[in-house]
Amino acid sequence: MHILRSITRKRRTVTVAPSPFNGIKFELGIILLLLPLIWVVVERLVADTLLEFALLLAAASLASAWLVWRTRTVLRRLEREQKDGSQQE
Repeated sequence: MHILRSITRKRRTVTVAPSPFNGIKFELGIILLLLPLIWVVVERLVADTLLEFALLLAAASLASAWLVWRTRTVLRRLEREQKDGSQQE
């Protein structure tokens, strides 16, 4: 009987707890996949080492600024929701 239960057991799926930061985590994952791809493309297309470095620095800075902006936006929204919730009580 134990063997039958182990065969017919439902598969467990991986889930992520609900969080207002899940969208930012997803975007971080995309950025972590895109930056090495950008590195390879820039390395193939650009001959000048200094220009290559500048382009990679620009891409990394833009990605960092995007994540900081998105995180601050979510934090402001959470603070606003918390403030509105405490005023209603």
